[in-house]
Amino acid sequence: MKRKYLSNLISKEGADMVCLQETKCSEVSREKVCLIWGNNNVDWVENKAVNSAGGVLTIWNNTTFQMISFVNGRNYSIIEGLWKVGNGLHVSFVNVYCSSSLREKKVMWGEINGFRSNQLSKAWCVIGDFNSVRRQKERTGMISVTDYYREIKGFNEFIEKSELVDIPLVGWKFTWYKPNGLVKSRIDRVLVPSRIGALTKSRSKSTAEESKSTQGVAQVRASPDQTV
Repeated sequence: MKRKYLSNLISKEGADMVCLQETKCSEVSREKVCLIWGNNNVDWVENKAVNSAGGVLTIWNNTTFQMISFVNGRNYSIIEGLWKVGNGLHVSFVNVYCSSSLREKKVMWGEINGFRSNQLSKAWCVIGDFNSVRRQKERTGMISVTDYYREIKGFNEFIEKSELVDIPLVGWKFTWYKPNGLVKSRIDRVLVPSRIGALTKSRSKSTAEESKSTQGVAQVRASPDQTV
């Protein structure tokens, strides 16, 4: 996704936190982050790409969120901190970019739930490209294979064990498209605690025309006074 498009989107939506996946960047400078964000009131955590593959970048408004600690795993970042707006919620954000390998997905799911069980944060938000679907209708135009059904089962078990809910999408049904438009999947998700999930929806839209990308954008809005 092009920097200018992303910067305009952040400005238009008034974003407080942005989670980017598959950055393909080995290093991100403060100058680049400030250009993306539009001002200097910004902090970030980068999980670098390896050989120009993968990589996640989490950027936030440092007047809204104060980081306490972070952990970088393989293609994910866990950022724990204090949401300064409203009641000062202690929250952890997890930015993920999952491999296509079911084995590697299972390792990531286990590590994230392991961190969750040992963290003090009551509120968790897991967001990103999970490269998995929860049901068959969320992926069209692809031939199913044996691992496909095991993956669906494993992914749903991960969400259930994490005690989070999958926020419903408003807008586009899919978040990833092949250039020919025949293969579509909903692989980008936002998982939040059930109490927040009941009050929140994520909005998905295609960015193919605007940013020349086959990846969609998931946007989430929530009241700062929501607690868990």
